[in-house]
Amino acid sequence: MKKNNLLLVASLGLLAASCGTGGPRKTPGGIDYTIDVNGKGEKLKVGDTVLMHFTTYLNDSLLMDSRKERAGTPITVVIKKSEDKLDLMDGFVELSEGDSATFVLPVDSLPQMPMFAKKGDNMRIAFRVESKYSKAKQNAKEEKEIKEYISKNNLTTTTTPSGVYIAVTEEGTGEQPKNGDIVSVNYTGKLLDGTMFDSNQDTTLRPGMPLQPLTFPVGQGRVIPGWDEGIAQLKKGSKATLVIPSSLAYGVDGSPPMIQPNSVLVFTVELLDVKPAETPAN
Repeated sequence: MKKNNLLLVASLGLLAASCGTGGPRKTPGGIDYTIDVNGKGEKLKVGDTVLMHFTTYLNDSLLMDSRKERAGTPITVVIKKSEDKLDLMDGFVELSEGDSATFVLPVDSLPQMPMFAKKGDNMRIAFRVESKYSKAKQNAKEEKEIKEYISKNNLTTTTTPSGVYIAVTEEGTGEQPKNGDIVSVNYTGKLLDGTMFDSNQDTTLRPGMPLQPLTFPVGQGRVIPGWDEGIAQLKKGSKATLVIPSSLAYGVDGSPPMIQPNSVLVFTVELLDVKPAETPAN
């Protein structure tokens, strides 16, 4: 074989390796699937939390693209043991980080016939595995980012047991809220890069809506955990900056489109009022 032909064969081999096996496979439960792109990451296993994108087709007609539905934010999937024969979990544990795979499910096998489907049609679901989620790695990454932010902005902070960083910029003289007390708060929320995602003090984010304090009972889960914990450390009249790790905010799911998965949030807050918890009527 000539040298040029040898190079061509080698190149095609590398291309095939990176673009998947090209051959059909079956999960243990019998779902047909193909690996369209071979990733280079770790193999998935039961117990992993995984970030994915997916696209769903009925035959060749697009039904849903998670990238468009979630503004590019991946979905979060916890890999579990399969519970029935045609469980996609059987297929997920065959994949690795970076893989793209397409699973084919006959609509006749589904618990409910999809809209517009007819007997004999196939549902195709294409998944792209972005990465595994490691809580330990994410916490270490965020701790470094938070400390850099605090240093850059010359903040003097204290830290709650769960990890909320609090910088009091103006100490109040009123009472400190107890669990269940009703508080009123002015706030502005930003990402670490300074992008503002919410505020009850800025009409550009709330066009046509009145600007008014946020009122909620402390410690009752009506707000993100970092707020419950951070606001409870302030006295009435205080102004402060709360730097909240993603695990105490919107976590691995985020809150698309503004808050991406694993986002550290920064809130400037003013605790305007504290009222005693409401006593249930007898």
